[in-house]
Amino acid sequence: MAENKKNVKKGKANSEVTSKTTSKNVKPKNTKVSSKTSNNKKNTKIVQKSTSDESLKESVLKDDLKTNKNNKEKKENLNASRRQLYYNNNNETDEFSKLLKIVLIVTAIIVVFYGVTVVVTKKAEEAAKEAQKEETKIQYDSIMIGSMLNINGNFYVLIEDNDDIRLNEYTVMIQTIKANDDAPTIYTASLDSGFNKNYLSDETNYESNMEKFRVKGTTLVKIEDHKIADVYDNYDDIIKKLKELD
Repeated sequence: MAENKKNVKKGKANSEVTSKTTSKNVKPKNTKVSSKTSNNKKNTKIVQKSTSDESLKESVLKDDLKTNKNNKEKKENLNASRRQLYYNNNNETDEFSKLLKIVLIVTAIIVVFYGVTVVVTKKAEEAAKEAQKEETKIQYDSIMIGSMLNINGNFYVLIEDNDDIRLNEYTVMIQTIKANDDAPTIYTASLDSGFNKNYLSDETNYESNMEKFRVKGTTLVKIEDHKIADVYDNYDDIIKKLKELD
């Protein structure tokens, strides 16, 4: 019995040893498997997370690229709009400058034309006035024979025969005399005038009665106080007297 008890104890001890051994051996194996599984899960999660991060990064990158592209397009469009606006403004400025130049040129032409017109008109008016003065002077210097005794003062009258070849010589001398400051008054009376042709005759009559007064040709008559004072009716006498008056 003692041996049986001893064997039983020994069996229990062996059983405990076996159980412990078995427990030891089994437990580590299960732990390793569980650890590997856990590690695999962790790695899977890490891989998934990494993949997700990469996808997110790629998506963000694509969004950034798209945004940059959109911003670039907007910038290009804005620059194009600015260039077009600048071009339009320059065109408008150029058109305005051209229009302004045309207006200035036309205005300058009008001003010059107006100035020339005014000058020409003024000169024409002045010339007309001078001609009128000259005509008035000529008309004043030219009188009718029948009225020469009605003029006040002392003066000379050259009765002109237009057929006289020396008439130009007399006229030049009279113009020279009139240029002097103290020149005497000299009138002219043409025998070709309808008012004077009746005083041309084959016989002379130098009376102060104008109804009887007659000349044969060119004659220089001196009038004093409404009367005939002297008469010069030939070339030599007329030239001599005109030289005295010069």
